[in-house]
Formats: sequence, structure tokens, C-alpha cells
Amino acid sequence: MRLKPELRQAGILTLATWTLSGVLYLIPYHLFGGEAGLYVALSVLNICLLGALLSAGVYWAVRSARSRNAAVRLVTLGMAVFAASALLALLDAATADLLARLVGTDQTPAPFAMRATNNFVALVWQFALLGAAFTVIEANNLARDRERELALARETASRAEAAASAARLAALRYQLNPHFLFNTLNAISSLIVTRDYGPADAMLAKLSEFLRATLSVDQDALIPLEDELATLQHYLEIESVRFGDRLEVAFVCGADLNDALVPGFILQPLVENAIKYAVAPSTRPVTIRVEARADDGSLTIVVDDDGVAGEYPPKPGTGVGLANIRQRLQTLYGDQASLETARREHGFIAIVRLPLRRLVAHIPARVA
Repeated sequence: MRLKPELRQAGILTLATWTLSGVLYLIPYHLFGGEAGLYVALSVLNICLLGALLSAGVYWAVRSARSRNAAVRLVTLGMAVFAASALLALLDAATADLLARLVGTDQTPAPFAMRATNNFVALVWQFALLGAAFTVIEANNLARDRERELALARETASRAEAAASAARLAALRYQLNPHFLFNTLNAISSLIVTRDYGPADAMLAKLSEFLRATLSVDQDALIPLEDELATLQHYLEIESVRFGDRLEVAFVCGADLNDALVPGFILQPLVENAIKYAVAPSTRPVTIRVEARADDGSLTIVVDDDGVAGEYPPKPGTGVGLANIRQRLQTLYGDQASLETARREHGFIAIVRLPLRRLVAHIPARVA
């Protein structure tokens, strides 16, 4: 029987995560303590196998709550992560003595309470990361399901075209780059293994804020530019952990444009392209600049960088991310909005132009 795509994605992600975790658990033994030994290997295998099985429960919880509001989804995910972490920690601590007797090792397992507590702290991160990934997968699946339902309604209802446009926007809105998520999960997992819990906690908090913004905003909504830039800041803070001093960011936006309305997540693909083609391959610091300005009733947003020209694709303006932006602008504004891209001698520039609309009427200050 062929698995559904979403189940196959979740299964592959679970297998890859626990395999990577097992390898990372064993590396310190080889680096600092010689051979890990049969007892340690079996203990790690036991944790990874049980963890993979319990991950299915976390995925089921995320999937069952995917149509509920953001608060319910977050509470459900938290309870599933806590339960899976506690159960796995207790099972590992309970079987530690049995494994030690089976292999006849001289190693004495840590006391039950200590082993269970330490494992719980580490495992809660593991299941939280998987839960966040499952949430993104189900968000994408939910968007695709909604689009299919709206496509069927188009054949029988006079308002089907408007519904189909909303579905297309929803699908585009939820297209998160899996490479970004995979790299973020890897970075957090490495920090946990090396017991850098402070940076790991900060990075997970930033990822949580970014995912919360992704899942809580109405797919079709226009949001204030201030909120769009705040979400973009969360994304850049996550990437800054990966690239460190190689990534520099500059925001140029006057306070008078904070209430200007823009499509949600319209800038993230542009910044992601700059990171992928300018920052990632570079060995020197690269500055990404985001500038917003008002031009004769229009809002102009510029995203540019000073990367090396040779690091960019040969045909600027192509790609799924840029095509999605153009499609969203066309759906929302027609010919009143545009996206222009160009490769420069030093770097790449993308310019978004759209009608200047505000959250509330902008009343100029009265001159005395």
C-alpha cells in the first residue's frame, strides 16, 4: 500500500532526525572517551527506536489539531511533546539496568531519577523540533487540501473564481523552504548535543516566533509593514545563528510607513534568495538591506545585498519564490503592483512596488 505524501514526508523526517540524533549521541564517546561499547550503543539504539515510535504519536496530535485555531494547536503540540519526552525518558531509565545485565557490562547506569531527568531535558528539545517540523508539513498539506476543495467548488458556484484565488494565495503563503527548516533543526540539534542549551533555547524561541507568525496570520490578509518587518527579523535572527558575522542586516524604514499594508510574507522569499546566493557561498561579511519608501501614492520596498556577482544564478528573476511573489501581487493588485529584479556588479537587487494603503487613515500633523 502506497503511503500518502504527508505520511511519507513525516516518516522520512522522523527517520532522518533520530538517525542523526543517534550518530550525534555516539560521537562524543569516540572523541573523548574511546569506543562507545555495546551497552552504550544498545542504549542509544533503544532511545532512537522508541523515540521514532513515539514521534508517530506527536505527528498524530499535530495532524488531529491542524484545523483548529493557533492556541489549540500550540497547546496540543506542547502536551504531545511533554508526554512523549516523559514516557521515553522513563522507559530508557527503566530499561537501563536490564540492558546492562544483558550485555554484561561493568558500567553502572546512572540512578533512575537522574537518568530520567537528564533524558527528559534533552528529549523535550528533540520532540519539540520534530513537532515544529510536523506543524509546518501539516500547514502545507492543509493549504493544499483547501485549494483542492475550493477548486471543486469553482465548478458549481458562481463565486468559485474568487475562492480559487484565495486558495492560490494560501498555497503560496505556506511555501516555506524545507532547506531553511532542515538547516535550523540541524543547528539546534548540534547545540543540544554539545550542551549549549542557552543558544539552543534562544534559537528555538526564534523559530517558534517565526512559525507562530506563519500559522496565525490569515492567509489572504494584508498586514502592517511593521508586522511584516518584525516577522522578517525573526527569520533573520535564526539565520544569523548559522552564519554569524557573515550576515549583516540593515533596515531602512521610516516610522510613518509602519501602518502601510502589505501581503503577509511577501519579503521573506527575497531575503531567503539573498542568503542562499550571497551569504551562504561567501567567506566575507555580506550585508542585506531592506528599505521601504513612499513614492507618489505607491509603496516601494527594496531588498538588496552586496554579495559577489558571480555567486548569483545566471538568470535573475527566475525561480519558484520570485514567481510566487509575482503571482500573489498579480492576484491582489493586478497591474498596479510589480516585482523587478536585477544583478549588479556587487550583489543583487529586488524592488517591489504596490499601491500605498494604510491600516488607518494617515492624518498629517497640523501646523500651528
